[in-house]
Amino acid sequence: MNQVLALTQEDQLFQKVAETIEENKSVEIITFSNSLELIDYFLKNYAQLVVLDIDLLGDETHKMIEVLRSIQKETKIVLILSEQYMAICSATLSMGVLSYQMKPVSVSSAVKLITSVLQTSLTHN
Repeated sequence: MNQVLALTQEDQLFQKVAETIEENKSVEIITFSNSLELIDYFLKNYAQLVVLDIDLLGDETHKMIEVLRSIQKETKIVLILSEQYMAICSATLSMGVLSYQMKPVSVSSAVKLITSVLQTSLTHN
């Protein structure tokens, strides 16, 4: 099972994304509103993808990415952000961030982003 960790305050968005992807039963999305909780979980569990909300992290985004990379280098990282954090986002792309999505993020685009990163199809088995 592919595991996706999301640091966000947009719980409803990721709940709807999980419900949409759930039909495939190959993706589990776990949301966190606190970066320390995400790191603690990440230390103990492998995740294929981490979604970071830069609006929560702000100037701490670089540090968070460095910590995640020091734990698991191969994990893919995707960012979601408001326009005001575009400068931080641009700087993180050189740190191995795979992609980013501007807010507001729709359920449809979040599903497409996550499934394309994980190379998972939404076809029924």
